[in-house]
Amino acid sequence: SSDPLYALKGEVATASLVDEVGAVDEVKMAQYLEVLVVQKAAKKPKDWLEFWQALDLPVQGPQQVAVLGSIIHFCLDHEPVGGLGPILAELIRQHRVKSKVVEDAIEATMVGREDSEGVLREMLLLIFPKGPQSDWGWSRTGWSWQEWWKIVQKTMSVLHPTSGFVELGLLLERLETEAQRPLTEQSTWTQPRLTKAREVLCELGGLEDWELDSCFNAR
Repeated sequence: SSDPLYALKGEVATASLVDEVGAVDEVKMAQYLEVLVVQKAAKKPKDWLEFWQALDLPVQGPQQVAVLGSIIHFCLDHEPVGGLGPILAELIRQHRVKSKVVEDAIEATMVGREDSEGVLREMLLLIFPKGPQSDWGWSRTGWSWQEWWKIVQKTMSVLHPTSGFVELGLLLERLETEAQRPLTEQSTWTQPRLTKAREVLCELGGLEDWELDSCFNAR
């Protein structure tokens, strides 16, 4: 076929890429990712949904985390079209993977790293819940700020703390930019939630609360 993604899906469907204990055939995986990322067979984040579907991985067990971990690991060194953050967000938004799978794969691949490409920030922005000041956000039954914040904490805390601090700060600034108003004027961000955000920033940055404002004013 002249469509490399279509051809790859056919190949993937008959391949045994990962065994029942979650051991990935890294040689095969590298070949697939070479086609998807380096040769740009995946032209947009949505194309990854088709690849993921072709893998037909069991919902239970370690296979999904193992394969997604391999994808993240590769894409941290080779930028996929559209960016890794939007790809991860798309997999969550289209119910291809549970957010727990993404959290575990991030923990396995990004622990202690700097997120210089803003992968987590991009992903977390795209799954921010729809609300009065975020009509662009993601809406689904049971999805709320609390659920979103759990993922923020779990993923940002995986990074090198300085990077986690910077990236969370940039994410919150981006939410202000999108809403065109500070978080303090957004109804989703109640006082207890703002306090939680400050606590996590202080923890990651190794700061006292009073030092936080001067830190952000200086940026």
